[in-house]
Amino acid sequence: MTQNELNRAVARATGESRGTIRDLGFTLMAQEAEPATEPTLAIDCPGCGAPLEAHFSDPNRGHVECPRCDAFYPYSEKEIYVSDTEEALLAACV
Repeated sequence: MTQNELNRAVARATGESRGTIRDLGFTLMAQEAEPATEPTLAIDCPGCGAPLEAHFSDPNRGHVECPRCDAFYPYSEKEIYVSDTEEALLAACV
């Protein structure tokens, strides 16, 4: 898709002129980033079971926060596993 095709499509969808769309600065997205090649370490939330990314730089090391449960849970090293889920999906738990 070219920039002109994008401007026309947005203009058609919004009812604005192509000039207005151009002035608003709609642009094409860059190519998607490559997925991370680093393994992701995860811990299952004891409350809801969702996989949570283990953040070892967290000052509360030894605890993991689940946004869905709105709680911190302690964990042991035995609970950590390498996840095959993409990092973006982890820690969402929402």
